[in-house]
Amino acid sequence: MIKSRGSNGRFFYGRVFMKIRSTASKRWGRIVALALLFAYTAAIMVSVILFFSLNHGDFSTYEMEKGWDVRYHGVTYYDISKLDRRFYTLESKKNDVLVMKRKLDIKTQLLAQERLTLRVYSRLSSIRVSVIDKNGKDHLLEYYGYDVNSFHSGDFLGSGYHFVQLPQRSYGQTLKIMVMASQDGAIQGLPEVLVTPSNHAMEEFAQERSVGIFITVFMFIAGSVLLIFAVGMSMIDLGFLDLALLGIYSAFGGLWCLCSMKGIELFSQDIRTDSLVEYISLYIFVIPLIGLALRFFKKIPIGLRVCLFVSMCLNIALAIGAAVMQKLGIANVDYMLPLFHMLLAFDALALTSISFFCWKKSTFGEKFFEGSIFAAAGFGIAYIIYYYFSKWWDMDPGIFDKVIMPMAFLLMVTLILIGYIIDVYAKRVDDRQREKLETLAYKDDLTGLSNRTVGEDALKKLDARTQDYLLVNLDLNFLKKANDSFGHAGGDLYLKSFAEIMRKVFSDAQLLCRMGGDEFMVVYDQNVPDRNRLRQSFDEMIRMEAVVTESLPIDITVDASYGYAYSDEVPDAAGEDIYKLADSRMYEMKFQSRKARRD
Repeated sequence: MIKSRGSNGRFFYGRVFMKIRSTASKRWGRIVALALLFAYTAAIMVSVILFFSLNHGDFSTYEMEKGWDVRYHGVTYYDISKLDRRFYTLESKKNDVLVMKRKLDIKTQLLAQERLTLRVYSRLSSIRVSVIDKNGKDHLLEYYGYDVNSFHSGDFLGSGYHFVQLPQRSYGQTLKIMVMASQDGAIQGLPEVLVTPSNHAMEEFAQERSVGIFITVFMFIAGSVLLIFAVGMSMIDLGFLDLALLGIYSAFGGLWCLCSMKGIELFSQDIRTDSLVEYISLYIFVIPLIGLALRFFKKIPIGLRVCLFVSMCLNIALAIGAAVMQKLGIANVDYMLPLFHMLLAFDALALTSISFFCWKKSTFGEKFFEGSIFAAAGFGIAYIIYYYFSKWWDMDPGIFDKVIMPMAFLLMVTLILIGYIIDVYAKRVDDRQREKLETLAYKDDLTGLSNRTVGEDALKKLDARTQDYLLVNLDLNFLKKANDSFGHAGGDLYLKSFAEIMRKVFSDAQLLCRMGGDEFMVVYDQNVPDRNRLRQSFDEMIRMEAVVTESLPIDITVDASYGYAYSDEVPDAAGEDIYKLADSRMYEMKFQSRKARRD
C-alpha cells in the first residue's frame, strides 16, 4: 500500500510538473514568436529607410539661413540668421508684417548656368516674394494671400511651401520676402528659404521626404482598401467592423502624416485646401482608435467604457465643429487645435491606464492591440511636445515630420492588424472547438448518426406538431454474438456497417439516430412516405443487408428487426406514444424472427 501510494504520488507530481512545463513552453513560444515578429517588422522599417537614404540624387542646393536684414514692428535687424532665437518668441498679431531682405550672392556659376527655384515656407500667413534690381525697382515674383491692391491678409491661408522661379541674371540683386500674419500667433520665427535648380526642385523636395511619403501613401492606400473590403464584408459578418475601423485609422493617419510633412504638395499645391485636409484628418484619426479600444476591451468596467465612449463623442463633435465653423467663417479650423491636444492627452492617459490594468488578463491578440496603445500614447505625447517646443530645438525638427511620425503610425497599424488577425484566428479555433463539442454532444461517436439526446428532443418536438409524421424503430439482431465471437471491434464494425445501410436506404428522412446499444430510430416529419414506398425501403434494406453480410471480414449476418407507426394511427397521441407503438411492432417482428430461427 505504501509503495502504491508513493507511486501514485510520484505520478501525480509528475503530471503537475509536465503541465507546468507545458504552460511555460507555450509562454516562451509566444515570447519568441513576438520577438521574431518585432524583429521582422523592424528589419522592414530599417530596410525602407536605408533604401531611400542610399538612393538620393546629388543636387546643388543652397539654404539661405544667414545674412538677412529683417524689419519687424518698425525695427530693423541686420545680418540675421534663421536660427536667431530672438524671433522664436514673437507674439505676432493679425496683419503684422515681417520683411526680409538679402542679396542673391549664391555661387555665380549657379545663377549664370541654371534656372533656380526659390522654396519658401509660410505658416498661416500671406507671403509676397519679389526681386529688387540695382535701380531699386521691385519685380513681383509671387504673392499668396494678399489682395494685390491693398495688401491685406485673407482668412485661413494654411501652411505650406511656395515654389518661386527666380529670373535669370539675378546675381547681385536683392531678394525681398514680405510675410503678413493672417491671424494671431501665425509668425513663429523666420521662414525657411532654400534655392535649388529648377529642373530638380520637386525631385529634391520629394527625396527629402522619400521615407515618409512611401510609408504614408502605402498606409492611405492600404487603409482605403481595408475599409472598402471590410464595409462590404460587414454586410455578412459584423466582426469585420474592427477591420473597417482599422482601415479608417490607417487611411486618415497616413493622410495626416502626408499633409503634415507637406508631401501632399507633390500631388496638390493648393496650400489652403491641403492644410484643411491636414487638420480635419488629424481630428478624425483618433476616433477609430477609440472605437477599436471599445471593441477590444470587452472586460473593462462599465464606467471606463462610458468614459471612452464620451471621449469618442467629444472627438467626433470637435471634428464636425471645426469643419462647420470653418465653412461658416466663424473660426479657422486650426483654432480647435489646443482643445484637440487636451483631448489627445486625456485619451492617451485613459487608454494607457486601461491597457496597463488589462494586460495580465488579455489574450495574446489583445496584447498586440495594447502594445499599439502604448505606442500611440507615447507618440501622442511626443507629438504635443514637438508641436509646442520644436522651435527651440537645435537639431532639424523636420526629422519628426518626415520619418518619426510615419514610422510610428506604421508600427501602430501593424500591431493592431496583427492583434486583429490573432484575435480572429483564436475565435476561429474557439468556434471549431465549440463545433467539435456540439458534435460530441449530439452525434453518436461510433456511427456518426445523431445520438439519443437528439432523438428524445425530436420526440418532444413532435408532440406539438399538427402535420403527420412517421417513426421507424430498428433493432439489430446478432450484435451480442458479434461481440462474443469477435470482440468489441467486431461489434463496432457491425454497428457502423448497419449505419451506412440506414444512410442509403432512408436518405430522404429528416432524422437518423442511434437510441443506444443496438437500437435505431428514423423520423419522417416532411414528405412522409406512404406504406407502399416504405415497404420498398424495407425491401432495399434487406437486400443491402445481404450484400454487406457477404462483404464483411467477420462471419456475422447483418439483420435488423423493424417496426413503424404513423402519427394518425393514434389520434391526439404524443410523440412518445407513437414511438412506443413502433417499438412494440419492432419487438413483435423480433420475436417472430427468433421463433422462426428456433423452428
